[in-house]
Amino acid sequence: MKGFFKFLCLVSVLTVLGSSARGAVFVGSPADLTAIIVNGRLLNGPGSSARRQNGVVVLPFAAISRALGDTISLPTPTQIAVRRQTGETAEFDITSGRLNENGLLTLVLGGMSGVTAAAGVDELYLPVEVTAALLDATIRLDTNKNAVVVSRGGSFTHDPQKALGRDIVDLQRVDYDYGLNRYSSSTAHNLTLNAAGRLADGRFAFTSNSTRAAERSLAFRSTSFALERPNGQRYSLGDLGTGGELQFMSSSLRGGAVSVPFGGVNVTAFGGRTFSGGSLAAEPANVGASHRFDTTIVGSFVTLARARGVGFGAGVMMFEGAGRKGTFSSSNVSFSNSGLSIQADAAIGNFAGVRYDGTRFSGRGVALDIAATYRVSDELNLQGRYTRIGRNFLSPQSGVREPLDLKAGGLAWTPVKWLSASVNASTASRPGDPRHDSRFVTASVAVTPSASGPRFYISHTQSRGGLIRSGAFTLLNGSKDFSRLRIYLNATRIQNIGPATLGAQLGGTYTLTDSHSFEVSQSVGSGRGLNGQFDWRSSGFLGRRLSLAVGVGYSDARTSRVVAYERLSASLSLPRKSSLQISYFHANGSSVVLASLKGTLFRKREASAFLDSPVSSMNEYGKVSGRVYQDLDANGKFDEGIDKPQADVRIRVDGNRYVVSNADGRYLFSEVAVGDHRVYLDLLSIRADLTLLGGSARDTNLAAGGDLNQDFRLVRTGRIAGRVWLDANTNGRFDEGEMPLADVRVYATSGRDVLTDADGYFTLADLPPGEHVVILDEKTLPPKNESGVKPLAVQVLAGRETTDVNLWAIRLAAEVRNFTKGN
Repeated sequence: MKGFFKFLCLVSVLTVLGSSARGAVFVGSPADLTAIIVNGRLLNGPGSSARRQNGVVVLPFAAISRALGDTISLPTPTQIAVRRQTGETAEFDITSGRLNENGLLTLVLGGMSGVTAAAGVDELYLPVEVTAALLDATIRLDTNKNAVVVSRGGSFTHDPQKALGRDIVDLQRVDYDYGLNRYSSSTAHNLTLNAAGRLADGRFAFTSNSTRAAERSLAFRSTSFALERPNGQRYSLGDLGTGGELQFMSSSLRGGAVSVPFGGVNVTAFGGRTFSGGSLAAEPANVGASHRFDTTIVGSFVTLARARGVGFGAGVMMFEGAGRKGTFSSSNVSFSNSGLSIQADAAIGNFAGVRYDGTRFSGRGVALDIAATYRVSDELNLQGRYTRIGRNFLSPQSGVREPLDLKAGGLAWTPVKWLSASVNASTASRPGDPRHDSRFVTASVAVTPSASGPRFYISHTQSRGGLIRSGAFTLLNGSKDFSRLRIYLNATRIQNIGPATLGAQLGGTYTLTDSHSFEVSQSVGSGRGLNGQFDWRSSGFLGRRLSLAVGVGYSDARTSRVVAYERLSASLSLPRKSSLQISYFHANGSSVVLASLKGTLFRKREASAFLDSPVSSMNEYGKVSGRVYQDLDANGKFDEGIDKPQADVRIRVDGNRYVVSNADGRYLFSEVAVGDHRVYLDLLSIRADLTLLGGSARDTNLAAGGDLNQDFRLVRTGRIAGRVWLDANTNGRFDEGEMPLADVRVYATSGRDVLTDADGYFTLADLPPGEHVVILDEKTLPPKNESGVKPLAVQVLAGRETTDVNLWAIRLAAEVRNFTKGN
């Protein structure tokens, strides 16, 4: 009853207004009309509330237009001009009620006698229908909030965005790789974990490798942690390499390193302990940590940013262990352009240690290394390297890290696309150590005429060294592809110690279907060595997620009996980007099982963009998320158990990407770059009986690391139906003989409009629930007619049609002119 009385009061006040436009006029107690919400933001401050003027409810035009981003002016006391944020211009003449948009007449409002001019822009208060028409806005009364709601387009404020409460650690991705090696008498396990994410403002990477052999507990083999910050700083802990581009400072250690940029210079310092007998990867599993890491390393170096292809670096390093120690300085110069690339390293210092023959030494050592590549033409490239190591020069680690005297050169020639050839020669030695004296010369030719033609590769290597006086290795590969068949031939000749051995293999692979193939091969070698095998492969199981390979074979030699063997391998794709691979091999009464399980334990959706982007820009991403729901109680927020989430609705960002809401109505864009974006709902993906409140598009700015929440409220629509006619007797009723008016424009405050049909009937559809004003556009009435009814406030209910909304026109009174004598 209270709502019906309120509606009657509304209609009574509207009778003082003339024929209307886009807008709504609402009345009630002053408290009901205090709140004005523009595009989701409550107006506040002076001149920001509705009030009564000449018996009409009017709105603060200046405050609303500024909230929408428009500019207004008063060319004359009876004219109002608006330049909208969208670029259009609108002008309204209070005296005539005429509205022009971009210079064209678009609407005529009648009954403007209640509108008065204002002394200034800030004192300008206008009725709702004038405000809505000038600003091209939708205005309605939200009965749940007791507020006048003004909205236009999709220009929304930053209100839904909040700064992302970022934790100090943000884990982005964790991968694992587990391996099992099962032999007849022993079992070994190894597990590798890789993790990456954000630590404060930097990106970190963590790797850990552990093994467990038979009758031994789980042991960590290597662990490393690296943190990169956007300002160029880098911090490393665990097992790492040192030296960077400085060749002679390169070593593996367990410790830490810090790299800090200063302008165009990068300074790096490191320290830790290493195993003097070789690299960390070669550590014996049964050696304790105190024995493995027996050498202390401390060093620092600087590198200059490359300018015009030139780079420079220099540093110092100290190491000391049980068998060797040294302090030296090293430098590096590099240059590169389109044709030439050259790098030179030099080092000098004092060293002490034990030579290979057990004698101790102490003294100065020097080292020099120069490497260059010269591109003579597109067809010919030359390479060379010269390394000279002084007799007393040492590195912290022996073995693969120990520098050697080296002279190497080579060329690569490709005269045509299908032919290439290369020649490489090198000699390497350690001063005073004949065990490391070796020489190699390798020549190769590759012929690849076309995809279907025969292909050949031939190479020959001749070697000489301290342990093996003379050696040679010759390799020939040939293959030919047909439509489903590929045949190949491999032949080798090897000579090290004793007479040369020969070997040849002939085989072929036949593709039965896209999922099935088999391979057959037969090998023959010196000493009547024979080997044959048959393999069948298939990838057509479980929707191509399971691949199998089954093989059998035999081997025979003059010195042993025939041995048959079988093998089986399987590869299975699992959820979460995981895979399982198992290989089984059985021969001569013993078997081997190799298993590998790898995949992702944890991964955020934005992990790819975060990890693949440069560190300097990795934080320049944010999230856009929200919910799409049907607001059944129309209170402006989602209420669990009351409102209804909407699934399968498309939400777009900037039009070039979209996601679909899930069963809970939620959606998420996880890799959105910072800056201005438009988030909008695809209206074609929602039900026809629903409409969107607050506009389908949201223009907003996403801050770095921001979490933008944008909800979309849907409500069931209602309809208004009625008739327009020419009321000849002005009694407000459609009487027999009166003429319906066709093609008359009827407006509602939602911005919807429609033309009447031949019988004068109209239907305004897709209206959100609430009170709307229905008005006539007088410029569409027949000549010499005007609206005979003032704007009507109509209550629209969700899923309902309000009928018998009648609007009539009356003829203009005849103009009487008085003529006086003399005229």
